[in-house]
Amino acid sequence: MTPRSLEVAERDLAAGGELERLAGTRAPEPDAAPLRLSAISKRWRKDLPLVLDGLDLTLEPGTATWVGGRNGIGKPTMLRVAAGLIEPDSGRAEVWGVAPAENRTRYQQLVSFLPAGDRGLYARLTVRRQLEFWARIAMVPRACFREWIDAAIDTFDLGELAERRVDRMSMGQRQRLRIAMTFLPRPEVVLLDEPLTSLDTEGAELLQAAVAELLSRDGAVLWCSPSGEHLDMTFDAHWMLEHGRLVAQ
Repeated sequence: MTPRSLEVAERDLAAGGELERLAGTRAPEPDAAPLRLSAISKRWRKDLPLVLDGLDLTLEPGTATWVGGRNGIGKPTMLRVAAGLIEPDSGRAEVWGVAPAENRTRYQQLVSFLPAGDRGLYARLTVRRQLEFWARIAMVPRACFREWIDAAIDTFDLGELAERRVDRMSMGQRQRLRIAMTFLPRPEVVLLDEPLTSLDTEGAELLQAAVAELLSRDGAVLWCSPSGEHLDMTFDAHWMLEHGRLVAQ
């Protein structure tokens, strides 16, 4: 979520209004997809090689796609472009036919991104307060605010931890909270970077159930990890990121 998007969300909430939720809305273009990356190229400095070099990827409704590759090959960059967090040097990212530059608020309502690591948490917030904070940033409609937070707590079995501070949680519990934040705003596209890190078997099963529910309503998932170890997760497509492009497996 960019600072500009946070400013928009806070202003809307302060005014007592609600941004329209667009989950379930389909773009009018007949060839629109949940996520399409077209000819994406990105380099971080002119004296460095391309991280992404004309990368193409399309996620179809109700599908989960896995992308692997060694560390440092560019998977987080691809995900950040897909999430609308960074602009590619060339090419286009779109969700249901909409690019971030055309309607950033709509784009970020439809996409949710779980980065690798332990980012996005505030040590002194309780689980519930953390989810409330994130719901505001993610522009959850006021009418759904409490219901969706409670649903996220139930879905990821965080009830006994709801009043526990983040800095008093284990790494696995923190990861479960971060995943709950990712699914809380009911996105149509979920981007996951090494989501099984620190998760126990129960947490991984809850994640897989959440993915299955998303796919059942024609959402799409892009799952990145260095290796193909994802318990019983079934993917519709497998790719490896090599030299800035995706190679089918």
